This record gives sequence, C-alpha cells and structure tokens, in this order.
Amino acid sequence: MTAGRSTEVEEGSVAADLREFFLNPEHWIYRSKGTPSQIDPDSVYHISQLQVLFEDRHFHLLTYRAIQELRESDFLRFETVKTDVETFIVVWRSGVRYVRRAITAHVALATEYSSQLMNRATGEYAETLALLGLSRLGLALADRNTRVYRDRIWTESEHDLDFIVEKGGDGYGVEVKNTLSYMPADELDIKIAMCRYLGIRPLFIVRHRDKIQWDKMQEAGGLLYIFKSKIFPPGHEPLVERIWKQMRLPVAIWSDWHGQFYNTIAGFINI
Repeated sequence: MTAGRSTEVEEGSVAADLREFFLNPEHWIYRSKGTPSQIDPDSVYHISQLQVLFEDRHFHLLTYRAIQELRESDFLRFETVKTDVETFIVVWRSGVRYVRRAITAHVALATEYSSQLMNRATGEYAETLALLGLSRLGLALADRNTRVYRDRIWTESEHDLDFIVEKGGDGYGVEVKNTLSYMPADELDIKIAMCRYLGIRPLFIVRHRDKIQWDKMQEAGGLLYIFKSKIFPPGHEPLVERIWKQMRLPVAIWSDWHGQFYNTIAGFINI
C-alpha cells in the first residue's frame, strides 16, 4: 500500500528521521500513500516493523542502528517479548505511559501474521502468482524445487531453486521471497552461485532488497524484481486490514501482478 524509492543516507539523519517520527504526527510516514491507519507518535512498534516503515528512505540495517542509538540515549524505551513464533523487541517513546495493553495487542497481531502456517500460506501463494505471471510471458516451467538443470547438479549445499523456467532455449533460476524482511544475504549469494554453475540467469522476485543485493544481482547479469507489498491469499482481507490499520505495514491481496511486473521481466528476457 506504500510506494517510494530507497536512497542511502547518513546514519545520523536516519536517527533524526526516527526521532521526528516519534514526536511529530505530521511525519512523512503518517502522511504517506494509503488509507488512514491508527499509528501515531504515541504508539508502540517492534523493530522489524520500523525497518519496513522506513525502507522507502533508509535500508533496514541503517534503521536498526538508528533505533539502537535512540535506545541507548533513552529516547526510546523497549521490552523484549518472547512468543512461540519469534521474539519481538517492542519500542516506544520515553514518557508515553500505560503501554502494557498496547504491547499485548501489538505482539498478538505480529504473532498472528508471523506464524508458520501464515508464512507457508503467503509464501506458497506468492510462488503460485509468480509461476502464473511467468507463464503468461511465455516462460515454461522446467522444474520446481530443484538444484538440477540439464546435465548439471549443484552439490555445494542442500539449497534448491524455487523454479527453473525456460524460453527460447535460455534458462532462468527463480526465487520468490514474500517476506517483510530482506532475503538473507548468504542465501542470495548461494542462489546466485547456483545459477552461475547451472548456466542459467538468476531471476529473483522479492518483496524488497538492499543496495548490496541489488549490486550483486546486477553483477551476476540477473534481475532482482521487488514488489513492495507482502502478498496474502484471498480470504485474508480482515487480517490484511488489521495489519494496515494497526501497524501500517505494506500488505495486500492480489490475484495478479501489476503491469510493471510484466513489463520489467519482459524487458529482462528480451521479449
């Protein structure tokens, strides 16, 4: 539900931007594109949520460092909450009182959309959409969940590629990551190496990325396509609405890709 370009900035300005976010109800995040949400400077947040909220201007690592700086200066208070799903570090501005109920509700929602069941559903749905979109561009599925292509087998690790697709005699190694966090750096490196070894071009379809990942993909002659919003399957409209209203995270229910997906990938494979 949000859009924008990521630009690298000095770390000091990231902390200043975060400080402004926790003080000014007219901060750019509250006024960014999308329907109104309920977050404001007095709300509680968890760290990965803030990383995503600020990603149109600051990469996740820089936001994390800025949060740590504001915690160390006592501008932000924090609490670590362990759940069966994961551990959340919840932060809020010093001076905001009576946060206990807000923390409980916040973590309950984060736990709901981060569950193993939900992650599997969103991951599999994004893969289905990706395969459908690629097929509409004339790319044929050669294999799925594989490390084998033609006469080559990747044996350096136990990793697989989500798909290998083909068109005009050329192969493409496809990875789909429908997660709020970036694709892990070590996994991206391994998957690029797999594609190089198998003699295919990497085509990774991810919700978001950092500059280093973009540069690595460019050097590998591949495409790192970003689609911004975490995609949920139809039927999860109430959950998506709650996530947006209570956390303003970029979430959406799609039945097909936007035109940019088709235009960008068509250009990459020279249709």
